[in-house]
Amino acid sequence: MACIDIKLRTAQQLFDGRDPAPFRERNLDENAVEYISGAVEDLPPKGDVKIVLWISEEPTSQISAETIVEAVHGHFLDEWDRLDRQSRQYVRRGQLFLLVGLSVLIVFLTLAELTVMLPVGHVRQVLREGLVITGWVAMWRPLEVLLYDWWPLVHQRRLVRRMLDVPVIVHFERGAAA
Repeated sequence: MACIDIKLRTAQQLFDGRDPAPFRERNLDENAVEYISGAVEDLPPKGDVKIVLWISEEPTSQISAETIVEAVHGHFLDEWDRLDRQSRQYVRRGQLFLLVGLSVLIVFLTLAELTVMLPVGHVRQVLREGLVITGWVAMWRPLEVLLYDWWPLVHQRRLVRRMLDVPVIVHFERGAAA
């Protein structure tokens, strides 16, 4: 089992100091989240992982080990919900882009077919090819969104899903371990 050790002077270092919410609902510090995410991402995807927080101060009634564990898992649960909403929005946006792109493609291919009414020559051929190319270029972004752009989002969701399952262990170095 891989172990991610994080040493802190105080439990407050784990939390975002700008967030006035109680500790359970509080956001984690961006640097802590980045460190944890990066460490989990660097490990093999199938291996077991645990996070051990080593805190130099003693536990308090407000910031107990259970509160810290709940806050860490709560943060990644909120992140999962955010990524889930973002995924749904991304699919809807991709579908809208596809609808617009197909509409533009149909219009431009129809216009390209109507160029047969023009006199034979280079102008007709250039206009026809330009309309066909423009129609297909209109499909570029919808296809890019639906085929490729969503992969980083899938990767982030997998990472957060994995972090939700990671056990968090808190050790207060001057107090009782949890």
